[in-house]
Amino acid sequence: MRIRNLSWRDALVVGLPVVALCVLAVWLTAHFVRPAPPSHLVMSTGPAGGTYEVAARRYQAILKRNGVTLELKPSAGSVENLQRLQDGSVDVALVQGGIALKAVPPDIDPDDAAIQSLGAMYFEPLWLFDRAAPAPTASLASFASRRIAVGPEGSGSRALASELLRLSGVGHADADLSPLAGDDAAAALVAGNVGAVFMVSGLAAPAISRLMHEPGVALVALTHADAFARLLSFVTPVTLPRGIVDVRADLPDHDVHTVAVTANLLVRGDMHPALMYLLLDAASDVHGGHSPLADTGYFPNLGRQDVPVAAEATRFYKQGKPFLRRYLPFWLANLVDRMLVVLIPLLGVLLPAMRFVPSLYTYRLHARITRGYASLRELEARMTGSHDDESVDRWLQELDRIEADVNALHLPTWFSKESYDLRAAIDLIRERLGHPEAKAVPALRRDS
Repeated sequence: MRIRNLSWRDALVVGLPVVALCVLAVWLTAHFVRPAPPSHLVMSTGPAGGTYEVAARRYQAILKRNGVTLELKPSAGSVENLQRLQDGSVDVALVQGGIALKAVPPDIDPDDAAIQSLGAMYFEPLWLFDRAAPAPTASLASFASRRIAVGPEGSGSRALASELLRLSGVGHADADLSPLAGDDAAAALVAGNVGAVFMVSGLAAPAISRLMHEPGVALVALTHADAFARLLSFVTPVTLPRGIVDVRADLPDHDVHTVAVTANLLVRGDMHPALMYLLLDAASDVHGGHSPLADTGYFPNLGRQDVPVAAEATRFYKQGKPFLRRYLPFWLANLVDRMLVVLIPLLGVLLPAMRFVPSLYTYRLHARITRGYASLRELEARMTGSHDDESVDRWLQELDRIEADVNALHLPTWFSKESYDLRAAIDLIRERLGHPEAKAVPALRRDS
């Protein structure tokens, strides 16, 4: 079909349905497709100088390279991080394993959960320092009535310490829990203001190194570490190898059996999928290498999660980065992805339409020829019985009009046979009227 052979009427009748279908396809796609990802996220980080803040700053640098600003918001720790996720004041946070166990109702669809997990990032062991440790291993029941620094309300260390003390028969009325944490807790232990320190932290925390090098302070192993791991789904028994803090100083000078929880990366459930993939990519760079307490490549993973895992995280750990993110920068991959989402349904309309439009156009051409034949049949129906010269002239004029209409159709060359057949039928009617020489084109007429 050649465009120049199309009349405006043909173009409207044939083209408008196709255009309408394309517009509808684009509208429906745009209606259901997520908008472009925002360029700003807020992350709750935990106390200043803690391992959560250290990791968050590395995330911040990676996201910045991809055009996304990550605003860091300090907090008391995991409990407050979770509360901020729940009230929507932050978009992402590292939360200690076990803290979010009750954050999602058990009957909710995981895809509808307000908070979702992107996986476990690393182990956070429990460090128990004691000034008056009679033995390298202790039961937590022996810490009843002692003043213990466990961190402030809202911290993961306090939450885990309270749970382990409860299992050991030490209730809130039996324990004197101090809100001190980090360097303040270490200084209080050295000064004798507290008798012990519970600290959930990575090896890099300055307070860990300080207490390990402090004379008169011992790192105590947990007698019931394996039992705690059996009783609590979010706890893992770990052994801190001899010399893990300082090989040269042989600190600790023996293997220490304790428990650890995972630091889980949690996000708002309504976060844009592209940003989830970007955070997962950053987490792999930050936590995917060698770890003192795990084999290389062990983290990040989907083990021991307290809240539903985001579908994007499941796909990421099974299949790796999305195809476009493997080869394109974040902003370009997202742009191409959104364009494909619109183009695919559009092509789904256009490709069938390319087969439908020629058929519709051909149908319209046949309809015009058919109207000519219908006029001839009507005329033949009136050519019955006797007729006079006036009737013959009137019918010849009508034949001229029909043939003139056929000549005015401007049919395409490939449709010429149908128009010539119709004109031959018109000539046949003229012969029946006894005037085969009468033609619609004046220059071709001959006087009878």
